[in-house]
Amino acid sequence: MDGISEAARQGAIASRPHLIMLCLILLAIAAAGYLSLGRGGAGGALPTGAAIYLPLLAAEWGLFLYVRTGVRKRGHSIRALVSARPLGARTLLVDLLLAALLLLLLWAADLLLGRVLPDAPSGSVQALLVRRAADVPLWLLLSLSAGFVEEICFRGYLQRQLGALLAGPWLGVAAQALLFGISHGYQGPVPILRITIIGFAFGAMALLRRSLVPGIVAHAAMDVLGGLSAFR
Repeated sequence: MDGISEAARQGAIASRPHLIMLCLILLAIAAAGYLSLGRGGAGGALPTGAAIYLPLLAAEWGLFLYVRTGVRKRGHSIRALVSARPLGARTLLVDLLLAALLLLLLWAADLLLGRVLPDAPSGSVQALLVRRAADVPLWLLLSLSAGFVEEICFRGYLQRQLGALLAGPWLGVAAQALLFGISHGYQGPVPILRITIIGFAFGAMALLRRSLVPGIVAHAAMDVLGGLSAFR
């Protein structure tokens, strides 16, 4: 924990214009999500399967390239964002166990939130669900990509950047979690709260563990299982 706290105090890992542009990109994604939610609610046809997975896959890796470019200009690396620890067998085993614990805690929190604020999946979420066997490989690729890229972007880049900007690592955790929830606006108001909580949990784990690996594994697993929930 002390290593990441010190890193947050030392300064940003990319320029402020780069950070602002990324935040604007994420807000644009959120706005597009709200618009797609409206089209789905109005009975408009939403793309499904490869027609939606391929553009999302391209967007994920475009986001990764943008973050990597900004980080490299300051002399940092993606590897350094992933973990402050050497990734040996013992470290990875602990990370996997922490990922399983994180999944269990988030599953329990989701059940509780579902009782307090029940909400039906939006049309945009329904469009993401896998319906055909032919779409399973592409969904797995998208889920693994999202787990890696979004943890790099939100918990690796934004959490460090915002923690430095706001002069506090836990403020960075909270700020990136809020952006994480808002950027998933296509799922509707209640899911935004749920995703913000997930983002905070992933951020806290990254801060305390000094590693993104537990979050990457848990994030990818949640996406894989969520997308396959309607597949028979």
